[in-house]
Amino acid sequence: MSDGGNVLGRPGDCNNSIETAKSNLHCSASTDASAAQNVPVPVPDPGLNATVGADSVLAPPVGTDEQDDDSSVESASVSASGNPENEENLLVDEFGFIIDEEEHDRVQRYIRGIDGKRVARREVKWQKMQANWESMSKKRRSKVKSRCRKGIPSSFRGAAWQLLIGSYLEMLNPGNEGTYDCLRLKDISDEGLKGTISRDLPRTFPKHVLFREEGGIGQTFLRNVLHAYANIDPEVGYVQGMAFVVGALYTQMTEEETFWALHTLMNGEKYRLREMYKPGFPMLHKLFYQLQRLMAKLLPNLYEHFEELGVHPTYYASRWFMTLFVYDFNFRAVLRIWDIFLSEGWKIIFRIAIVLLKLEERRLLAMSFEEIIFATKTLEQGKDPDELIRRAHGVRFKTAELEAFAREYELTKREGQV
Repeated sequence: MSDGGNVLGRPGDCNNSIETAKSNLHCSASTDASAAQNVPVPVPDPGLNATVGADSVLAPPVGTDEQDDDSSVESASVSASGNPENEENLLVDEFGFIIDEEEHDRVQRYIRGIDGKRVARREVKWQKMQANWESMSKKRRSKVKSRCRKGIPSSFRGAAWQLLIGSYLEMLNPGNEGTYDCLRLKDISDEGLKGTISRDLPRTFPKHVLFREEGGIGQTFLRNVLHAYANIDPEVGYVQGMAFVVGALYTQMTEEETFWALHTLMNGEKYRLREMYKPGFPMLHKLFYQLQRLMAKLLPNLYEHFEELGVHPTYYASRWFMTLFVYDFNFRAVLRIWDIFLSEGWKIIFRIAIVLLKLEERRLLAMSFEEIIFATKTLEQGKDPDELIRRAHGVRFKTAELEAFAREYELTKREGQV
């Protein structure tokens, strides 16, 4: 547990902060929202969901089951630069992503189906739960889990994610005041790393109005957070996939909140993203093995077909794990998946993966190697988020099984079999 001390060095002393961080990187690894002691709970703020301020073209993000006001999620016709006189008007959804007319029609149908009274009831429940978070997270974890599975109300999601991750403890720690700015402003000596980050900025959310412009709000936000993390953790630095994780957090939090959320996701015991991104991608290979073992149990015919053809998870599941499905799904589905992931950990990622393969199993069984590789790039297309989540919770396996598969992987690795 975090002891509430400054794990990153003295405020204002950048070199000390970074050097201390290298040796204490895992001091906050076990930080958990349930460890809150006399730390103020972050207050839900509609502004958290649109971190670019009042001039944003974004309406507050919504989850699949939540919306405060139907009028606030109307997809709008806007210019990507905010200047309709200079650029062609574009249809933009409630998250800021450019959509076509067909998707616009789907959004409108979804909005018309929103049950406002149910949304209001859930907001009241979340307000009470966040006000009593320490007690809820310790004594009523099953209730927190259940409400996350139903979808966090959009107006509470930014604060709720920070509570679930536990990052608000570091964010509000007086000892860490100024650390983020220090890390953000410190130069990265590795020019190659800086170039890699710069090249990936326009590749992250290229259809989002705030990420399209070089040097614009979205790309600047990404650069700052990724730059700061590269300084605090030079072993990992930056790896493709991290930008999508930061981008997803960005839609719900301020810049500094996003940094601390990323830091805790990377090092927290529940998530351990750092083990996936660090040189050699050790955790990624373990995740591949666990997925294969789940397929052998739950989708034996497809597993055997893939094995015969040599279709390894590296061909189709790398993006799923490395971006936590941000790269693949529409953003409404991403929010639902992340609500559960941040609450429960990796099981939902495996469950979604199994569901995607199960839904297309018959078609995949009839395909050749080349056809499968092509088909798995679009398995998520056309999937309804509500139905996907419902089916995912019907995928039955125990956490103990995943842990056993992980031990098997470590054993086979030591024996040189993987």
